[in-house]
Formats: sequence, structure tokens, C-alpha cells
Amino acid sequence: MLFEIKMRNPFEPKLNLPANPFRLAEVPEGGAIPRIIHQTFASENLHDSIKKNIEKIKLDNPRWEYRFYSDQDVVKFIKDQYGDYVFRYFNRINPIYGAARADLFRYLLMYKFGGVYLDIKSSLSEPLESVLLPSDRYLLSFWDNDSGGSHERWGLHSEVNHISRGEYQQWHIVAAPGHPFLRAVITNVLRNIEVYNPLFHGVGQPGVLCLTGPVAYTLAIAPLVKRYPHRLLTSNKELGFKYSIFESEGGGGAHKSLFVHHYTQLSEPIVKIGTSQRIINSAIRFFYKAIGSRRFSND
Repeated sequence: MLFEIKMRNPFEPKLNLPANPFRLAEVPEGGAIPRIIHQTFASENLHDSIKKNIEKIKLDNPRWEYRFYSDQDVVKFIKDQYGDYVFRYFNRINPIYGAARADLFRYLLMYKFGGVYLDIKSSLSEPLESVLLPSDRYLLSFWDNDSGGSHERWGLHSEVNHISRGEYQQWHIVAAPGHPFLRAVITNVLRNIEVYNPLFHGVGQPGVLCLTGPVAYTLAIAPLVKRYPHRLLTSNKELGFKYSIFESEGGGGAHKSLFVHHYTQLSEPIVKIGTSQRIINSAIRFFYKAIGSRRFSND
């Protein structure tokens, strides 16, 4: 086993390490959370339940601007606001992984504009002005994942087991523009895309969680929590934020029917890889099997 660990190091780049500098234009840090609600989906062809939810959100928050982004809007936003350099990273994410692309988009969007981001399946049971404070600059929230909680054991990944309640939720982001947390998340995700290898970093749900999702989000923010303004919440219940309007129809995963390809069901690489990388991966796989490693024995 010791030999296997030593031999693994030359081949396996790690995700979610302190990021190298990237050419990311700095956005001035805002002093308040703008009254903007953001949501995104592949197109404007929305499920009737989603349409009703959007109308409810608008009705309950009449002083807030509502912005919806289709996939075309997402591409335009990234090109216009961040240029080709960042767009090339976004475009390296396999299009079939809409969730991973949406992850990077939300970080870029909220860093630039701030406001309240909600996943398209998510909702608000209280008006935002009744739960947000004038002093708020950034909200962090855990899952209600204690024994008997509404999402028991959710977010308790091994990568974040040093954090008492696991991952920070990122299906909602509430932030002032230019917040350093988001800059750290963006640079972390860009580096992850740079070093990603499906052989080591996985595919489907586990891969997305660590590459662009809540694990990447949490590990970028956790070292900074003592340095920058934020409010930490025990769970989203304190805000009246609801993870999914479909939960009563089949548990937390009932919303998967909205997506043609849900990332939990995929087995392709998350980031596009070329022929040369595929050849290298085959050679690495052969090497491990030749030395009797069990690392890829189930592939």
C-alpha cells in the first residue's frame, strides 16, 4: 500500500488546492446586497410549476428586480463581462454537464452583480426584505443535516469533514458584488478545470461536487471566513429558503425530471479531454494494473 501511495503522486493532480493567480479582473467590493434575484435554466421553456414559483417570488418581492438567464444569456454574459479568457474555461466543461456550467456561471454572475441567486427549482417562503439585514454582505448556510433533520446527513462529504456541519450550500448565494469569497471560488474552480482528469477526479455527481459544486465552493471559502464579512446560518430554514418546490412530490431528487441529462446519471468526463489525454490515461491505467494496484480494478 505504501508503494502504491508513493507511485500515485507523480500522476494525480489534486483538486481544490490554493489557486494559482488567474487573469480575473477584480470587481470592487460592494457595501450592500443589491435588490436583484437571479435564476437560470437551459431555456425559457419552463415547467408550469417553475413558472408559478417565479411569479410567486416576484409577487412576494415587488421591490426586487428579477433576472432570468437562458444558456444563450449565460454565454453572452461570460463573454461580455469576463472575455474569452474565462469563457474558454467555461467552454471546456462538457455541455452535457449543465449543472457544472451553471455552477461556474453563478459564481461569475454573483461576483460581478451580487444579489440573490436561487437554483431554478428553489423558492422563498418569506419576502427577502424580512430576512436580510442591512449589514449583510454575504450569507453562508449549512444543511439541516442533524439526525432527524429535513436533510439528514446531506453535505457531509469526506473532503469537508473538518467543517462541523459539512458543506456550505450553494444552490442559493446571497452576496454583495465583488465579495472576496466569490473571487476565491472562481479561481479555485478555474484551476480545477485546468487540472481535471476523469481517471482521478471522477465523473457524474461525485466529480461535479468536487470540481465545480459545493465541495469546491466550501473549500475555497472556509480558509477565508475569519477575514471577510459574512453571516453564518445553521440552515436555510432561518432564511425561509426552500431547496426544491418538488420535494413533496418525491423527496429531494424529484426535480431531476426537469433535466434531459441530470448530472447524477452521467458517466462522461466533466471537462473535455483530447485524444492525447485519453492515451495517457490508458497508459496510467495499464501501469497501475501491472503493479497490482486495485485503484482501477472496477473500471
